[in-house]
Amino acid sequence: MAESSALTYRGPRGTKPVVLDANDDQQHPSRRHRHGGFNPDAGCSRCSLMFSEAGLAQLNAGGFRHHSQTECVQAIKAGCPSCYLIAVALEEVQAGWVGDEILTFWNRSSLEKSASLSAQFIDVLQGKTSSGTIAVYPYAKKDDPAATLIHRRPLQRDVKSTRVMNAARSVYSKCRKDHPQCRYARDATLPSRVLDVGTAASPTLNILVNDTERRGEYLALSYCWGGGGGGGGQKVLLRRETLGPMSGHNGLSERGLQRSVRDAVAVTRLLGFRYLWVDALCIVQDCDADKAEQIGRMATIYKNAAVTLAAGTAESAADGFLDAGATYLPDVQVAVDAGTLYLRSGAHEPNHALDGRGWVLQEFLLSSRLLLFSEYELLWQCKTVDLRSVAGGGGEDGLDYLQPLESLPWTVFNEDNADAAFGREVAEKRYLWKTIVQQYTRRRLSRADDRLDAVRGITRELETLWGDFTYFGLWHRWFVDLLAWKRSRSCGSDVLQRDRSSRAPTWSWASVDGPIEYTAPLTREDAKLVTVDVLGTRVPKHVVLSCCLLKEDLGDQDSEGYGQMITDYPDLEDVTVEVQDQDIDYVLLGTTVKDGVELGVALMVIEGGSGYYQRVGLATFGDMATWKGAERQDIKLK
Repeated sequence: MAESSALTYRGPRGTKPVVLDANDDQQHPSRRHRHGGFNPDAGCSRCSLMFSEAGLAQLNAGGFRHHSQTECVQAIKAGCPSCYLIAVALEEVQAGWVGDEILTFWNRSSLEKSASLSAQFIDVLQGKTSSGTIAVYPYAKKDDPAATLIHRRPLQRDVKSTRVMNAARSVYSKCRKDHPQCRYARDATLPSRVLDVGTAASPTLNILVNDTERRGEYLALSYCWGGGGGGGGQKVLLRRETLGPMSGHNGLSERGLQRSVRDAVAVTRLLGFRYLWVDALCIVQDCDADKAEQIGRMATIYKNAAVTLAAGTAESAADGFLDAGATYLPDVQVAVDAGTLYLRSGAHEPNHALDGRGWVLQEFLLSSRLLLFSEYELLWQCKTVDLRSVAGGGGEDGLDYLQPLESLPWTVFNEDNADAAFGREVAEKRYLWKTIVQQYTRRRLSRADDRLDAVRGITRELETLWGDFTYFGLWHRWFVDLLAWKRSRSCGSDVLQRDRSSRAPTWSWASVDGPIEYTAPLTREDAKLVTVDVLGTRVPKHVVLSCCLLKEDLGDQDSEGYGQMITDYPDLEDVTVEVQDQDIDYVLLGTTVKDGVELGVALMVIEGGSGYYQRVGLATFGDMATWKGAERQDIKLK
């Protein structure tokens, strides 16, 4: 399959991801719902008729004939907000609606009933053209006259009521019983430390030190720490001097915990579990050795958790995630004869503070099951069921949900993924890794030096499954191809990096901050990986490449020469910081094809002393004749 600098949205389970161009600012226009220029009172006559008693009768029978494409365009020009929503929805699904073809709507609930029964309310409008289908969801406030026709009401956030918690327990029980893909966390060995929260009837709170390989079910918390300093805003942390008291009879005081941790303790009890893993209280925060050991176990901790609790809306640990919060009402408003309606089309894309945190990507990917405390509902996702409300779903009063960016194919993390629809082929694995890196590097880290640690769990899991190994984020099997990364300038990053980090060799994306992207995959590799020395005990961490080295100062070519055929992508904002007065040389990695044109892809390098080269950027060559006569040699790249 083709690879590009793209992000991924997962489609229906069992299908390959849909690839969206990361540089396309116009993708998914309906999610922004830019209806500022539309007057709610400018609804057209056909929309007004559709949302009426007479319209309901047609929606339940042979279908309501709405507009042709030509008529819809005219209605939009006249200011109809609902026609605009419909047109954008059809464009998103590439329905191919043209000319005089009439768009017909049906009431979805009537399609699901027997022919002798008619739906009493307008539920979901299912619109069809000859080549596509859309869904429009109408809402009405309970005191509006339109409420007699429309049953959907504004959605008040509820993530902790008895009804919701009972639904969550039921969903988990069904998953544990009926989903063989979600087999992890079945009485697994507990982590080295967990919080023992007691029971709802007898609540206690202390740290259980698992020094006897005790087994049991536990939950894990995924949340934003927030704040600054060594504690990241956390008031209570596990430290060497507090491990004894916290694991003793008196344990911890709930009152002193940050709200997100307190909320997680409460949910653990409500769901009927006894153990909870929280990084701040289960990793000794002032012990580097313990941190390293527990980070190395992160994949197992999240994979073996019965459920991961994701505090989606909390921007910091102090915020908590159980409050009533916001009310959902679509922002497309239209007044019709029956009253005032609020419309949405397609699935809702959740907006979570948690989505921007670097560590969370691997926590989501490695978890067998997620309970996501979202902006309006408590959501469930497992390896068998896509993201949905625990208490209903889009077919009732809840929302249909778009799979979030981090929902890459879960089956790739299964040992027995022979039946997986995606992730078996070599090209798909490489594509998957590039997508993980691109999504991950767009996220925030409180400590920049965690850039590799925050994906170490994913890396170790994939090393086992793929039978390969990585060097500072580059896989041995695709090492040359994965050297073709560059800093992304297209996703609004505010990271301005003046100096390169020493946490990784210059050839690794981990040596820079901020988002990165890849060129299209190399169609022909010219460079070859000879040896690797990443221990750096006596010499710098480096690799040896067999490659063509171009030692000309191409920057001095005149405008008719090679210079105009080369595009440089420096790794730092100011390349002169690293280059100073040295000449930039080029190492040919191979060739790729962009828009039908073959391009050479090369590293920009400078001599770093003692016979070593160091990377300063990436470059593409529009004319491969540049490389005629380039000397092939082995170079040491640090």
